[in-house]
Amino acid sequence: MKKISVKCPCCSAVLTIDAETGLVLKSESVKRDYSFAEALQKEEEKSSKADELFEKAMKAEKKRAGELEEKFKSIVESKDELDDPPPRPIELD
Repeated sequence: MKKISVKCPCCSAVLTIDAETGLVLKSESVKRDYSFAEALQKEEEKSSKADELFEKAMKAEKKRAGELEEKFKSIVESKDELDDPPPRPIELD
């Protein structure tokens, strides 16, 4: 029985395969060194980035709301300056 060892490109596991049948005889996964402190630090970084993005979006929304309010006020003020009111559909008959 001839055996072939292949490294998985996705998970880096080493697969031992029977060359004649193509069956996987053995799978050895790579153990990764993760620590709780590293995972906690990554989550805190994600949280702070999300907070920054939220603050940025809130500032942009407030700015947009202020601009819309200014436009609305200018239109309301310019409404009084119009000479003729718009025609009413009933009066067109």
